Amino acid sequence: MHKNFILGILLTLIFSCPAAGADFTDALNRQISIPQPPQRIVSLVPSVTEILFKLGLEKRIVAATDFCTYPEAALKLPKVGGYADPSLESILLHQPDLIIASADVNRPSLIRRLELMGIPVFVVYPQTVEDTLTTIQNIGQVTGTEIRSKRLVDSLKTRIQRVQLKIATLTQPTTLACVMLQPLTVAGPDTFVADIIHIAGGQNVVPKGPSRYPTWNTEALLTVNPETVIVSTYPGQPSPKHFFDHWPQLQAVRKQRIIQIEADWIHRPGPRMILGIEALAKALHPEISIDE
Repeated sequence: MHKNFILGILLTLIFSCPAAGADFTDALNRQISIPQPPQRIVSLVPSVTEILFKLGLEKRIVAATDFCTYPEAALKLPKVGGYADPSLESILLHQPDLIIASADVNRPSLIRRLELMGIPVFVVYPQTVEDTLTTIQNIGQVTGTEIRSKRLVDSLKTRIQRVQLKIATLTQPTTLACVMLQPLTVAGPDTFVADIIHIAGGQNVVPKGPSRYPTWNTEALLTVNPETVIVSTYPGQPSPKHFFDHWPQLQAVRKQRIIQIEADWIHRPGPRMILGIEALAKALHPEISIDE
């Protein structure tokens, strides 16, 4: 795209943005001045797109990434590319008055370029379930939907507390969460899915190490010998059942506790995490009922 065209879009953004705004602090402790309420939001984070829809803000989302696939209506949004490498030109084309990015997937250089152009960029960085609840509240604040966000957070907290009460006195089965099967990539202790395992009443068997998502060999798998293995299916990956059949000596295989859970429920820090917590709690503790 020609530089003159980009400059034209930039000038339009500068002179059309509302002067009135409010200051907010994002997850990187940056002070951001955001028009109140923002009307043209670009989401660079799939979980944020889900939050925006849940808060009834779908009409304000002018673009999202190729990976913003839920809810179904998100598939119809204009796309700006992948969340790791979105197109700057496409973002500018939609003339946003707010961009929501993530500290762990969006490049700092992109965020700096957008800032230099005078476009507010609010960065989120949820690493735990509690962080996710805070993120929902913060997005509610910056979008002027505090009441809706509080109701959503309160509802999620109620369901989480229900799970915690059910499992409070139960043992914690040793659990391995697989991110990929080929190569075998597992979730370490400082990950979002590890927090979900803990809340659901499991004990993550992956030790702390230099990588949050280490790649394991057969020896490592057989050494920890988990009681439960959590997997999610992905296109191009082998069938979990057939994959673990290679190791019939594993406890999880002998006890038929290779549990498949929707990937987005346990890897996306958004509203559907509660589905992952509840599904995992039922899988780890089949004797309890979450729905009571």
